[in-house]
Amino acid sequence: MLVVCRNADVFAMRDNSRLGTKRYRLGPRAAAAFGIAATIAAGIWFWDTTHQMKAALFIVCPGLAFTAMLWVGSDNVLERLERWIHAQPARVMIVPTGLWLLYLIYAAGMDVADAGSGLAIAAYLALPFLALSFEPKLEPLVILWLWLPLEFGIIRNILITRAPGMDLHYVLAQLLAIDAGIIAFAVWNKTPGIGYRFEADRKILASGLIHFVLFSTIAIPLGLAIGFIRYSFTTSKLSTAPLQFMGVFFFTALPEEFLFRGLIQNWIERMTRRQAVSLVTASVIFGASHLNNGPPIPNYKYFLMASIAGLFYGRAWRGTGSLMASSITHALVDTLWSVIFR
Repeated sequence: MLVVCRNADVFAMRDNSRLGTKRYRLGPRAAAAFGIAATIAAGIWFWDTTHQMKAALFIVCPGLAFTAMLWVGSDNVLERLERWIHAQPARVMIVPTGLWLLYLIYAAGMDVADAGSGLAIAAYLALPFLALSFEPKLEPLVILWLWLPLEFGIIRNILITRAPGMDLHYVLAQLLAIDAGIIAFAVWNKTPGIGYRFEADRKILASGLIHFVLFSTIAIPLGLAIGFIRYSFTTSKLSTAPLQFMGVFFFTALPEEFLFRGLIQNWIERMTRRQAVSLVTASVIFGASHLNNGPPIPNYKYFLMASIAGLFYGRAWRGTGSLMASSITHALVDTLWSVIFR
């Protein structure tokens, strides 16, 4: 149950007269509190599970990046940041600098720091802001700049420790990219219609669930028929399903929906002025991004299934104007796949 507070400490309530409903937004203080609490809990769990004290301590770096991701998406923080940064444009460099410092602290603490990697991460984080400052029409090239180093594992390889046990490189890479991308596009470039905000109403929740059910009715029989999925359910998987859903939502679904729907589908739609063209094109691009998820490589079955999934994710985003709807659908699909099929 969502709690609505007058001072927006927990959830802020916004009228949406066009939809005839109330839309609930995560409050900034609640976002910060949740991020900090999640970081502490993750550190304790990490230590209890792996007994890697160094990793348990330096989980604070991805934890701060996660908290920033939540805070930026809370209530009207994006709008306030836009006014604050554009009042003195040089302030925008605080963002890539701060994210780079998080990387440096993490890399030094985990013994993966070197000059080449430091320069590579600095360029990865700063170039989107510099490019969009020079020419806003460079938007598609900046999208590729943020996406492809993640897609081909370049950023993760810089961050990976190769030590025994669990590694935080995947989570930190995703968080650095989405934090930089949100500020670069939504705040600095003022890209319209991204839909990045932690909010919910009946339409968002219903759209997320309905598109999940519709996709499942197609994907399950098709996936079984082509051998992409197989039934592997055990009751023991149910105990971890809620945490798995949350992990997928924040660290896979939301970053991918921000990229493929909030940026790519959004840009194609603004350029072509055709929703159907942007939906199909972005879905095929989304499918193509899974070709290297093998074996085998190229994985054409994954390409087909992900392209179809992209149609439903894109419809959920476009129908609500919110990345929360498509991220709910996406996270439910991935959780179902992990719990029931594999």
